[in-house]
Amino acid sequence: MLNTVQSRHYDHQPPAYPPVQGLPSKPVATTRYRRLSLTSHFQPIFSIAHGRAVGYEGLIRAQHADGTAEPPETLLAMPSNGRESLELDRTCRTLHVHNFAQQATGQAWLFLNLNSQYLISEQPDIGFTRNLLQASGIAAHRLVIEIIESEVSDQAQLKHFINHFRQLGCLIAIDDFGAGHSNFDRIWDLEPDIVKIDRRLIQDAGHSRRVERILTGIVSLLHEAGSLVVVEGVESEHEALVAIAANADMLQGFYFAKPQARIDAGQSLVTTFDSLLRGQQWQSVKRSADLQHYVREFEGLFQQAVAHFAANPQVEQSCGFLFRDPRTVRCYLLNEAGYQMSRNVYAPHYQQQLNARFAPLLCGDNANWSHKHYHYRALKQPGVMQISRPYLSVADSRMCITLSQTVKVGGTLYVFCCDLDWQEQ
Repeated sequence: MLNTVQSRHYDHQPPAYPPVQGLPSKPVATTRYRRLSLTSHFQPIFSIAHGRAVGYEGLIRAQHADGTAEPPETLLAMPSNGRESLELDRTCRTLHVHNFAQQATGQAWLFLNLNSQYLISEQPDIGFTRNLLQASGIAAHRLVIEIIESEVSDQAQLKHFINHFRQLGCLIAIDDFGAGHSNFDRIWDLEPDIVKIDRRLIQDAGHSRRVERILTGIVSLLHEAGSLVVVEGVESEHEALVAIAANADMLQGFYFAKPQARIDAGQSLVTTFDSLLRGQQWQSVKRSADLQHYVREFEGLFQQAVAHFAANPQVEQSCGFLFRDPRTVRCYLLNEAGYQMSRNVYAPHYQQQLNARFAPLLCGDNANWSHKHYHYRALKQPGVMQISRPYLSVADSRMCITLSQTVKVGGTLYVFCCDLDWQEQ
């Protein structure tokens, strides 16, 4: 057992581990905690673009003397108070840093979970991490401090510790975002370098197109906030494809690699990620083809309606062609500026489905839809039928797709629109 770490509180200086530079991997260090033997396992975090591990998350593993494993959650529940919890937290971090330093990892990051709840409550000396880095020889810019922001109510104190780690040169990651009481207010306030999406979100997104769209929106907002995004808990090819489609930057999960004591720095999944990227592109093409197929039989009716309106500009009469299809929801007419020039004309079979709860939005008179893709795309390609992607209609809060096309009547340009009901597949 190398440089055994005892379960004690290091107020200033952690155990001294000699810096390792270009040396072969050494035996894995362990430590004792009560009657358990603790060691480190590391799970790779892969960059989608690079197809290789760019970081490793340190995870604690505990065993009894007979070799049986103790679940990490049981281990972390053993301390009886905040001081003991902080001591165990520091013991785990010290062990991870030492084991990481003893292995050839290039410039990869080490992700370390920090129990911010006890960091705030116990107010420890903040020199611990600086001393730990100095003792191990790991550069501060290679350390990513993972914080579960929902654990802490004292935002000011949390920011104080985060600023300390930033001044050291470390990166800050928010862990398990999307679970519990996570909210974007803290993302704006804490400005993390990396945000890790909670595993439950990718699991749900793998079974629901609605959640998949939510995941895509979350990733987009996090990027706008200046944070890179890691999707955790990826356990299948389908979940990997969903995460890639959502524009995540990095992935972590059993589908790619399980946590191991030994780090394989030479592991490359370029072929795997190339295959995933091709699969995601194929799915995108397939969805577009599915959309085209969905409206193929309807296109003839739509063109009849547009031609009828061009010859006889009466919206209600022109809509009659479209109501032959049970998927038709409503028709309406926009002018070149995007203003609605007619009331919504609903299909007779859809009238009884109108939800009175959305009554303030059902009337489209004088509404301006110039910001909608179906309007500006129609203007950009005059005379060509446009098909929108599925979206939530503000008119009745249901998923729909919109067909739109410009039509000129008496020298005035209009955009003829028809919404079709879209059922999630």
